[in-house]
Amino acid sequence: MTRPQPSALSRAAAGRDFLHARRQAYDAALRGAWLDADRRLTALSDDGRFAADDWFTLGTARYRLGQMEAATEAARRAYATDPDNPKVAHLLTLALMAQNRFAEALAVFERHATGPARQGYDFVLNHGATLSQLNRPQEALSVYLEAAALNIADPAIHMRLGIVLKDLKLFQESAESFLTALTLDPRRFAARLMVMHMRQFACRWDRFEGDRGDIVDAMARLEEDPNPRAEGAVWALAAIEHPPRLFRAATAQVAQRLARGAMALPARALPAEGRRKLRIGYVSGDFHNHATALLMVQMLEARDRERFEVTLYSHSPRDGSEVEARVHAACERFVDMNAMSERQMAEAIHADGIDILVDLKGHTYRNRLGVFAHRPAPIQVTWLGFPGTTGADYVDYFIGDRWVTPLTHAEHYSECLAQMPHSYQPNDGRRARPEPSTRARCGLPEDAIVLGCFNQSFKISPENFAAWMRILQRTPRTVLWLLFDNQQAMDNLRREAAAAGVDPARLIFAPRVPVQAHLARLPLADFMLDNWPCNAHTTASDALWMGVPMVTLQGEIFASRVAGSLLHGVGLGELVCRDVAQYVDTAVALADDPARLQRLRAHLDAGRASFPLFDGARFAADLERLYQRMAERARAGLAPAALPAEDPMENPT
Repeated sequence: MTRPQPSALSRAAAGRDFLHARRQAYDAALRGAWLDADRRLTALSDDGRFAADDWFTLGTARYRLGQMEAATEAARRAYATDPDNPKVAHLLTLALMAQNRFAEALAVFERHATGPARQGYDFVLNHGATLSQLNRPQEALSVYLEAAALNIADPAIHMRLGIVLKDLKLFQESAESFLTALTLDPRRFAARLMVMHMRQFACRWDRFEGDRGDIVDAMARLEEDPNPRAEGAVWALAAIEHPPRLFRAATAQVAQRLARGAMALPARALPAEGRRKLRIGYVSGDFHNHATALLMVQMLEARDRERFEVTLYSHSPRDGSEVEARVHAACERFVDMNAMSERQMAEAIHADGIDILVDLKGHTYRNRLGVFAHRPAPIQVTWLGFPGTTGADYVDYFIGDRWVTPLTHAEHYSECLAQMPHSYQPNDGRRARPEPSTRARCGLPEDAIVLGCFNQSFKISPENFAAWMRILQRTPRTVLWLLFDNQQAMDNLRREAAAAGVDPARLIFAPRVPVQAHLARLPLADFMLDNWPCNAHTTASDALWMGVPMVTLQGEIFASRVAGSLLHGVGLGELVCRDVAQYVDTAVALADDPARLQRLRAHLDAGRASFPLFDGARFAADLERLYQRMAERARAGLAPAALPAEDPMENPT
């Protein structure tokens, strides 16, 4: 039987209905009623008359609603029909970038390497950002310069140029780009901070105190400013002396900005004790050959699998390294979240029923702290990756220890302090200890006393360096062995040494090398000199692991108390100094007392197997007990509260 065909009249009526419904949808979009526009256009999307502009408008509505996967689907439908339309290409790249799908976005940008889309400033700017995210800084620089030609007066392009110049280790040039952004927008706190930070990387100190004073003043204004302006980059504050109260205010503004638009997921209660394993989730971009993974790996391997289940939520690059394989194998699940938006990550974590979610990056570069603003887990914790408070009211606990986070410092943290009984820093007590290299191979004089420091150049402050010069002046047989971080820093440090009356030849620079080669060269130093206000972190525990003592100066902020925590963890609290004079005198006394130096090195060698600092299994048990204490409070219906270290021991100040 032949199906009756619709009459011309009914077809016309249907056409009028379609046009009327589409006009209503467009009116809703113009009013910003995105949910209404989405609903109306979705209802029409199966109609054969649904065109590229309709898919574009639907994609825009979904993008505005934060539905990035659906927005991408609609934008792709529009793009398939009208691939040369600049606004369609722009929407597609925006949706892909919001999901961190940068490789896919790049393909679209490259398809529009020429043509009308290149007249769009935001499109070109995002092309550069995509290349930067894919670690292609030289190409990103070229694209950013193209964007700058389109809108030279926008502070954002100069911020982006500053970041990519930093990635290229052109620090003084980077500082100038950030300075241009600051000139265009004097309230831009991140630009002000990055000007100084880049000069610190280059060890260019002619404006150091003035820059630092300006930053502290700007931090004070942030504390009083109801409109968040911190924008990011607060991790750079770790290397600048500042009041801890102001640090908390700055991080709180960034945390508030990261939480914009976040909607808390449905609250979940923890299961009753014993019903199932406690589910721990770790969020990081560093589950590869990175300091975080190197520190954590034995702790993960030694954990209690009968009572705890661990999932790694990763936005890490894959590098095929041994430590990456060990970290993956040590956990029940590894979830690659590189191509997810923060909302998608939070929803997946929530669906997995994670009980305690742990952030391992804080405010460091390319963090995903915004995931925590969606409240995917009943208990949310920050630990290890960032030396200070997140300032986030959506993070419950900050894991430290009695040295880096004494309870008397609680007001400096938005989180409740949870103290480990020994050091907050885990270590891999199973890693190899390579045979020491030779001084000849490393370009060191055989008869000198070698004072080492392998921290990045931004941690060297003028006061710090002046103290080193006084030590060298009082100990004529010493040389200072530093990491070659960048050419600008090396040139400026040699100039500063000469200005202090010290032969620049007494500064010897070591190249970056793989981890095992780095460990092998450490014992060639007689002892290490630490930096302040930002101490050595992993670099310090590496030295102690290889039997090399370190002199540190302890301050008031977390970053300036890390080495003290590590030294107490190996029974060398005597090397933790309280002021610059004590630091200089302690270093001079060590350089003049080879017998004492030998005793300290023997102490490290003899105690390596028993020190809490290098006992990954002990650390795992202590951390799990801390997690249990958090869970016990939550099960009892109690709010998070300070969790002091349990074992009896003198509490420091």
